[in-house]
Amino acid sequence: MRIAELARTCGVSTPTIKYYIREGLLPAGRLTSSNQARYTEGHVHRLRLIRALVELGGLSVAKVRAIVTVLDGEADPPPSGRPTARTDALEVLAAAAPQEGPLAILAADPRTLALVGALAERRGWHAPADGPEVARVVEILDTLGDLDQHHFADRIDAYADAAERAAAADAELLRSPTGGTGPAERLVVAAVLGDQLLSALRRLARTTGTAGAGG
Repeated sequence: MRIAELARTCGVSTPTIKYYIREGLLPAGRLTSSNQARYTEGHVHRLRLIRALVELGGLSVAKVRAIVTVLDGEADPPPSGRPTARTDALEVLAAAAPQEGPLAILAADPRTLALVGALAERRGWHAPADGPEVARVVEILDTLGDLDQHHFADRIDAYADAAERAAAADAELLRSPTGGTGPAERLVVAAVLGDQLLSALRRLARTTGTAGAGG
């Protein structure tokens, strides 16, 4: 298909497609003349993935570029057949994750650090104590504390229960190779769009609960 058909199929403007190509998010089409290129169903799938990560997932172009670099590494494995560091699951998650880390930990309230550390220990979670996952939880809890919303910390295990169930659902999906996509793509979709789905379902449940209480 030509770029105009690709644009119609995916609901994206031609200038946007050209921008994604320039930014390294979308492979260029196969040239058929000096000013014409052909695109495949692979371009359709990649463009839909890009739109999902940018528009629903809220990721920046730079983050999506990092993600598709990992995905392209998975699609082109080394001759040995062994996965490289670029296709490692942790790298995919790192590409999609917010940029938090040791600096956030250094500025944290020690009591919050202790709270999150104790939570991770009793739950059997093994994220590094100075890693971005812990830093993000600590940062949010400290911010809630600054707003005098300490009851969130009091209910941290209830939130952890929901998080574990969601993570288990992610793991089950990743073990089920459906849709013809590779494990790295399934992982990043679960990490980015799964979070958005969980958030949307939470809002739906909250609305339903409010409606029931009003009745």
